[in-house]
Order: sequence, then structure tokens, then C-alpha cells
Amino acid sequence: MFVGGIRMSSTQVELTWKGAIAYIRINRESRRNSLDNATIIEFLRLLEEVRRSETVCLVVTGEGDRAFCAGSDIKALASYSAADAEYHTYLFQKLAETLDEMPCATIAAIEGACLGGGLEIALACDYRIAASNATFGFPEITVGALPTGGGTVRAPRAIGLSRSRELMLFGDRIPAERAESIGLISSLAPPGETRSIALERAKELASKTNRDSVKLLKAILVGGAGVSAKAGHLMAYLADVSLVRSESFKQGVSSFGETPQASTSPKA
Repeated sequence: MFVGGIRMSSTQVELTWKGAIAYIRINRESRRNSLDNATIIEFLRLLEEVRRSETVCLVVTGEGDRAFCAGSDIKALASYSAADAEYHTYLFQKLAETLDEMPCATIAAIEGACLGGGLEIALACDYRIAASNATFGFPEITVGALPTGGGTVRAPRAIGLSRSRELMLFGDRIPAERAESIGLISSLAPPGETRSIALERAKELASKTNRDSVKLLKAILVGGAGVSAKAGHLMAYLADVSLVRSESFKQGVSSFGETPQASTSPKA
């Protein structure tokens, strides 16, 4: 995807950097990019690399066009011991939580099916671009399971409790057009173009701002959602005070109005 970028890869997950943009791809197309324990552990390791870098924006996607991520690898899950299955739930929650708390902006580029844990991963991202023929759903209840990767928290925040109940209780798949209309995804794209559009959005963001601003903005958006207006205003004030004293703020003010350039330093 990135020509000349810095690449860190494994069999299951690949991380590529170019400048201030990171790109993670799940490489399990034969399993519809579903996740077993080993894949989640590798995913978490690569997210830690991104977290420790100066990345401004991270794009997350799956290999091929059949699925962004079909959630848990059911074949692997069926072979797990009770302890390994419990560990799988823990890992999936940790993965979604880590994505949600990344100090950089995160964009999900969704082609094909985005189901169960895959939808929970997408919901943990800041912005979701989906192909117009993509499908979405929480099918866990149809196999006697539950959405335990944060979907019961993040879906109601995105689309409301009533629609979340409908999706999770019936386990139905919905088309991308409806997913956009209810706020489950941010925007639609022609099939096959979500990744290129996501990268353009990432470049646009990286050219406009810096890691510190993104990190603080995300913190006050999430933190402010659960507190009073007064407390939220105080959080925003304190964050802004810390920013205006920073070197990045001084550089931003002095260069305001100039044509911005994205950072070319991929690591801290």
C-alpha cells in the first residue's frame, strides 16, 4: 500500500508507516480476516508500536474485499479450552479498548463484511469509511454468544440504545446505506476505494495538525461525554492551556495560512 514506507509485518497482521501515517492490515483473507488469540496478540503489539511513535493518523483495514473483519475465528474458538476462550474475550476487549484510547486519530477502511468483533473494532475507531456494498451486524446471539468486545458500550453511544438492541437481539445484517443513515459508519465509498480514500483523509489530517492536538482533543471528547458541562469545559480549558505553551502550538501559529506539509518522521 505504501511505496517506500517503513514496514513491520507478521503472517497475520501488517503495519506500514509513511511519515506521520500508520497503516495496519489484517492478513487473514482465507478466514475472512477473523481473529484468533495469536492474531489479536500480534495486533496489540503493533498498536503499541504506533502508540509509542509520533503517528498522527492510523488506518485500519482487512486484506481483500470479502471482509473487513468477521470477528472471532469461530473455528479456532471451537477448539479452545474454557481458559483459552475466556482469554479470547479478554484479548478482544483489550484490542478494542486500545484502539479507542490511541493517542492518534484512527480510521477504519471497511470492505465487505464487518461483523461481530469486526464491527466492535470499527466502532473503536474515530472515523469509519465503508464500501457501499459492505454489510454490518452483531450475529453473536445466533450462536449463543454476546458482543463482548465493547460493542454493548460503543454501539449505543454511536446509534442509540433502541437501534443497538435491534441489531444485537435479532443478529441481522444491515447494508452500508442503512449503517450510514443511523450513524454506525461515517461515510460511504465505491467498492474497492475505501483504503485509498482513508489514506487521503489521513494525509489531509496529518498535514493540518500534530500528535499533541489530536491526543488532547480525543481525551476531552471521551472524558467530556461522561461529566457535567462545567467539568467538560474545565477539561477543555486545561488541555488548551497545555497546548498553547507547547512548541507545536507556536509553530502552528507562526505558519498559519501557509501550505501545510505532513510530518515525515514516523517514529518518536
